[in-house]
Amino acid sequence: MQTVNPLTMYVPIYQTPEAQAAAKYAQANFNNPITKASLDNMAIVHYARIALVPNNDNKGIAGILVITEFDGDMNTYLKAFFDNSDTIKAAFLVLINLWANKPADFPTDPNKIDFGLFSNFINDRNISQSSDLYYAYSQSVEQIVATFSEAEEAAE
Repeated sequence: MQTVNPLTMYVPIYQTPEAQAAAKYAQANFNNPITKASLDNMAIVHYARIALVPNNDNKGIAGILVITEFDGDMNTYLKAFFDNSDTIKAAFLVLINLWANKPADFPTDPNKIDFGLFSNFINDRNISQSSDLYYAYSQSVEQIVATFSEAEEAAE
């Protein structure tokens, strides 16, 4: 079984000045101590980043890509975010609010978004499959961190 899996989620966004500014802000502020601590605490995310996809005319942003590599299957990964990481869950809720072709009846109140809506939103926009991912190692984040922690302790 493949131990590392990808998420490449594409979300087309509104073409308003507010949505464009929010997308730029999300991308510029993604890699911060709070996000890092949240992802570190989950101990299943190898890499995570946000990329902005430009419009065809290079004027503005067409959409946002959320790109991660993680341990385990997609449902377990999404459940970890939904149940244990308010910070990362909040970031996904921002994406839902920027989503340009959201169905009219899709809730935007965070209290009305259950795990089914949350996971369907992400899975429906995931443009990668496990078979798309090359990975050079099969160790989990937990195994890698433990190995390097032991090596650092031994060096002291």
